[in-house]
Amino acid sequence: MTFAPQRKENQKLRVCLVSSYPPNHARLSEYAQNLVTALTCKPEIGNLFLLVDKSSSREKISLVDSKVKVMRVWKADNLFSVLSVMFYIVKLKPDVVHFNVSFQSFGKNKLTNAAGLSLILLCRLFHFKVLAGVHTLAEMTDLEKFQVKPSFINRVGIFMATKIILSAQSVVVLVRSYGDVLKKRYGHKGVFYIPHGASVDSNINETSSEKIILIFGHMGPHKGLPLMLKAFEKIQKINGKIKLIVAGSNHPNFPNYLDEFTKKNISNVEFLGYIAQENLGSVFRKASVVVLPYNAAPGTSGVFHLACGYGRPIVASDLPEIRELVNDGASAILVPPGNVDALVKAILSILLNENIASKMSKQNLKFAQRENWCAVAKAYQDAYLAFSPAKS
Repeated sequence: MTFAPQRKENQKLRVCLVSSYPPNHARLSEYAQNLVTALTCKPEIGNLFLLVDKSSSREKISLVDSKVKVMRVWKADNLFSVLSVMFYIVKLKPDVVHFNVSFQSFGKNKLTNAAGLSLILLCRLFHFKVLAGVHTLAEMTDLEKFQVKPSFINRVGIFMATKIILSAQSVVVLVRSYGDVLKKRYGHKGVFYIPHGASVDSNINETSSEKIILIFGHMGPHKGLPLMLKAFEKIQKINGKIKLIVAGSNHPNFPNYLDEFTKKNISNVEFLGYIAQENLGSVFRKASVVVLPYNAAPGTSGVFHLACGYGRPIVASDLPEIRELVNDGASAILVPPGNVDALVKAILSILLNENIASKMSKQNLKFAQRENWCAVAKAYQDAYLAFSPAKS
């Protein structure tokens, strides 16, 4: 029995997107919001049904377009609510089901995450056309740096999760090298690369005269905040007028992570907490340099793309996922992960040299203009249409 519809000629696409979504934070919610906004401008998209996570937040998210219908049908770490997503997919009968996933998209609970990813396979069994947008390739990740034991059971679970994701006809990766791994190791012929996407700032010349270091994101163990604070302590001894801004809230998988740092009341360090989408500009335009001192990268960096969109110079850990962005045309000074002295030297080389900072800013803005959200949405629209031609 098939539940999938047959799209008629000249009929616009009806797409279901399964994802986390604002006002919830992290778990790819901000990515989904930017992508949805860009997709509404694409002529072949008729309806976007967002099957997203429930929220206890009172923050209101305005609809970006009449094409979009937000349906809050599942809850993180709730097995039965995640499985109920299938009911809505069958009911809506979309032309394409798009899963926006990583390996912890549905919470910390392993069983719930397995069930959420299994929806991909279930949709295929129901003959839906499925695109899986994969942000994280767990088998290429240093699990311990994300507080996951590299046990035999976990390794087997990761392998099975990868196989389930690859049941989708089309698999999008945001790191080009991940696509090479999936093609060679698993033989999937429907894997292709679409870059992350970047918003380009229209007020690029609105900057601060202060020397400010910015570390931004949903904070957890792999983000390298302790390393940044050690580096800043050394920087302060060289120049006491430099400031550090830590912007972003705890990652939902590490809900109390920032507590020990905020209690210290470190001089010239300001913790801003979560920054809403509409306030990003006021934070990034102040930054003289954006630092990504990661211990590990679970995928490509949304923060890196944000910094490029605001034309900010970047210092980052020399990790394969970050190095790929530099090879693709972005500008960043890369330092060995965990090396405090190298981090200090790289940051100061930008803060104390306006010519270097200006050159990096222009190059990153150019990179963001090329990988803008409109171009990314066009690539997804083409991917949706590529499943099969419409039939009358």
